[in-house]
Formats: sequence, structure tokens, C-alpha cells
Amino acid sequence: MDLPILRSKVLGSGKPLVLLHAFPLSHQIWKNMEPPKGYSLILPDFPGFGDSPLAPEGLTLEAAAQGLEGHLRELQLKGPVVLGGISMGGYWAMEFLRQFPAQVNKVLFISTRSGVDKPEARENRLKMAEKVLREGTEFMVDAMVPGLLGKTTLSHKPEVADQVGRWIRATHPGAVALAQRAMAVRRDQASLLPALRVPTLILAGREDALIPVSESEAMAQAVRVSQLEVLEGAGHLLPLEDPISFQKILDHFLSKTL
Repeated sequence: MDLPILRSKVLGSGKPLVLLHAFPLSHQIWKNMEPPKGYSLILPDFPGFGDSPLAPEGLTLEAAAQGLEGHLRELQLKGPVVLGGISMGGYWAMEFLRQFPAQVNKVLFISTRSGVDKPEARENRLKMAEKVLREGTEFMVDAMVPGLLGKTTLSHKPEVADQVGRWIRATHPGAVALAQRAMAVRRDQASLLPALRVPTLILAGREDALIPVSESEAMAQAVRVSQLEVLEGAGHLLPLEDPISFQKILDHFLSKTL
């Protein structure tokens, strides 16, 4: 199949920092971020989300990673990139690392896991893909927002929940189905982690209802050169829930060599 066409928002100038967004959102998840000193922020959208056009049916994360590699070549970046991904973006980043390890010199995994879904979770993805094509995205707001955000955010930052809900409503149903089906058949990347030879930052939210901190701890143990940071009072969407802490940790990670 033809590789997907991607579009990115680019901020600042300097060494490339590529950040891949969570499902079912877009590059807007990084809206509170500033480019770290000496870096350019490159914020691609997964096919069908944000500014990227919808890809044909049957898209896989393998093809999405190849599309990302082609997109980064189009941007004429010099040298390897720092690559980060949150949730679905983490799955996408791991597949890129598996195929193109020499193109990455530092890694950031946020609210993500290396393993595949359990059968029930996989089936739920496929059911959502079918339902969203029939009914649109409205049902996803109540179904997903309570899991995407921590209890502290839901209680004290209702504006964040409202924003996430608006973004979900605006997402193309075809993109939701495409991404869910791609994630449902993704490969297990557990063997990738011990093979990483670059500094790796792993970030988790203490109140993440979707991926427990224990999974991030296991990932950190599997990676040879890793740093684990757990944000208290935050759930799954760390750059939206605690942007100040997120930026501070990222800036510090990029300013030093582990």
C-alpha cells in the first residue's frame, strides 16, 4: 500500500524534537509546550488526525512509521532526532525505533506500554471502530474523557476536560476507526526495550487509569539507560494535565547526557 501522507506543526529552530500525539487527539495535545532550548519542536499528526489527510483502510503502525520516516526526510532534518510519543504516539514511536534505530539519539515514552492489548481490549478497539463509523464521535467523549484524565484534573481543572471533549468531537470518525484497527494489530515491542542504546526518559501519571505506573516501571527496568519520572496528581495526558512539570522534566532531560 502507499505510505500515508503526514503533516506537522513546527515550532522554533534547532535540533529536531519529534513528538507523537495520543489517541484520539492531534498535535494540539502539545499546545502548552515551548521548544526546549536549542531544539525545534516537530509535531506530526497521525493519518486522519489534525492536519494529516486520512490514509486508506488497512493502515498499520508499520506503515505509519515508514510514512513518518519519509515525512522527516521531506523536512530535510540534519542528523538523528529526539523522538517521543504519548500513548498511541508511544506505539508509533516504538515501531519507528524498531525500523529506523539509527535515526534516533534520545527517546521519550509518555503514558505508554510496550506490550499488546489483552483480547478483551483488542475487541473493544474493533467495536469502537465500527461504532464510530455508524454514529460519529459524540459517544466517545463520555466513554473516554474520564479515563484520559486523572481524578485531580477532573476535579480541579474542568477546562482541560472540556477542551479534550471538544477535540474528540472534532476528530474524523474515519481516523478513529483507522487508528483503533492499527493499534489492535500492533506488534509486541517488549524485545525492543533492552535493545535501546540511547538515553530514554519514561514519564507516567500517578493517576493514570489506562496504563498503571507499574508498566512504566517495568519499561524503565528493561531499558539500559533510562530515567523514570512519575507526575503526582496527573493521569494519562501529562502535557495537558501538568504542563509545567512536564516541560521542566523534558528540558532537564534534553540538557544533559544520561
